[in-house]
Amino acid sequence: MEFNLPENTTLIADTARRYLKDNYSFEIYRQQLEQQNHVDASRWSAMQELGWFGLPFAESSGGFDGTLLDVAMVVRELGAALCLDPYVDTVVAPGKLLEYIGSDATLAMLSDVIDGRARLACALYDYHAGYQVLRPSMKLNGKRLSGQKNFVPDGGVADTLLTTALADGELLVLAVPVAACETTRYRALDGGRIANVLFDEVEITDGMILARGKQAERALSMLLTYLQALDCARMYGAAGALYQRTLEYSKTRKQFGVAIGSFQIIQHYLVDMFIDLQQLESMLLMVAVKAESEDACRRERASTAAKAYYSDKAVRIAQQAIQIHGGVGVTEELDIGHYFRLVTHCSLTHGDRAYHIKRFAELDEVHPGE
Repeated sequence: MEFNLPENTTLIADTARRYLKDNYSFEIYRQQLEQQNHVDASRWSAMQELGWFGLPFAESSGGFDGTLLDVAMVVRELGAALCLDPYVDTVVAPGKLLEYIGSDATLAMLSDVIDGRARLACALYDYHAGYQVLRPSMKLNGKRLSGQKNFVPDGGVADTLLTTALADGELLVLAVPVAACETTRYRALDGGRIANVLFDEVEITDGMILARGKQAERALSMLLTYLQALDCARMYGAAGALYQRTLEYSKTRKQFGVAIGSFQIIQHYLVDMFIDLQQLESMLLMVAVKAESEDACRRERASTAAKAYYSDKAVRIAQQAIQIHGGVGVTEELDIGHYFRLVTHCSLTHGDRAYHIKRFAELDEVHPGE
């Protein structure tokens, strides 16, 4: 069955593709790998002018009321271009969390994010706590916050962290200035800048508590399904680029006087990659629609199924691209190995394959047949 994207979504995707083609290259990506700050002022301003900062958010919040599918098409193109600009990490992720909480205070903070006046990041994963975002190990004792968050994606630029903690067994979402914490930044597998953040008796005021209890749980659950869908979008963009580059390579690389694309085993690899890519596209469209559902079971089943599937098939496409390219595929000078690292990284963020398979089984037990 043929599925056509809405006209506005197609326009958003085409605009993102043209913008990145004109403003981002593999050479820029390699230069960015060595930079501590991943925000380029000119590109950041251009993204804002294109409306990307407001795209994910409702008009009532000061945004442009874009759907998850609209945002996924932008993220798909960012993945295809290997772009490291922290659009998802410092705009979409913290902005959606603020919007899902929906208080006057968080909507005022969201307005600053949309206008480019604030750079926030989400610090959700506790030291030695795995993927259990709703059960953090960090504690708020009275007015003092202590603990450690790892793998905080902030592009090296965040000034405020949206983080989680428990207080007397109740889940809290807090806004904490980065300056109050001890931060160690380093490069992630995909090339992005992430941080380990130590909270050592950080003083917390009432105004820094954004949400608590069921409100906090609901907002975080909605955010995770949204981000899992965007992980899939980024992997799809990278997987599509890998397939196209590998197809071209098979037509030009010669062994024994003929193009390697004439070898049956290479043809089998390419067909497998093509089939997997078509299935990944269908899965992306599914999760981009269902992960915004008001039905918690529907969106969680969709996002966890999609992430588990992508963590298998997209990784396999990347592995087959390396296999066909051979040793040159893992050199720093060729983009193939960098795409492989991006796909591998995204397959692990917000839950790896094993986590999501287990999670899907748990959801099936709670809501069988839904």
